[in-house]
Amino acid sequence: MNTPMRPWQNALAIIATFLAAGALLPWSLRFRLTCAFAASALILLLLVVRLRSHGVAVQRRSLDETHSRIERIRADRRRRMGRR
Repeated sequence: MNTPMRPWQNALAIIATFLAAGALLPWSLRFRLTCAFAASALILLLLVVRLRSHGVAVQRRSLDETHSRIERIRADRRRRMGRR
């Protein structure tokens, strides 16, 4: 399951792109480093948020598979016990 990015995550990605582009412009070194640092911080923030979201999705999917397996085992057991 691939979860789409939320609107605020898209906005942060766009801002990070603008800041990265600003780091390439012929400005003073101080502004370029500030833009590069801010872009890196936003990208790392998005990375952490997306990885946590992925972890929750994987855990939820695993839990759903486990519950369905338990229900299947119980149904098989009911079927076997009902035949006698």
